[in-house]
Amino acid sequence: MSSERPVASGGEDPPTGDRPRPSLRVMARDRRVWAILGVVAAGLVCCCASAAGTLFVLAAGLFTTG
Repeated sequence: MSSERPVASGGEDPPTGDRPRPSLRVMARDRRVWAILGVVAAGLVCCCASAAGTLFVLAAGLFTTG
């Protein structure tokens, strides 16, 4: 009994189970992936818009009080 385990080349984990890992092209066809990406993009846009608005209000307040 040897305690040595084979090392995967390239630093990638080997696929588990009987099925190979799905490719990026196959995952892009799934609507759930696009829905998740849409939600993340909308959240990012809202956060950036609110941060830009806050900075604009702070800058306007600093210029009007001085």
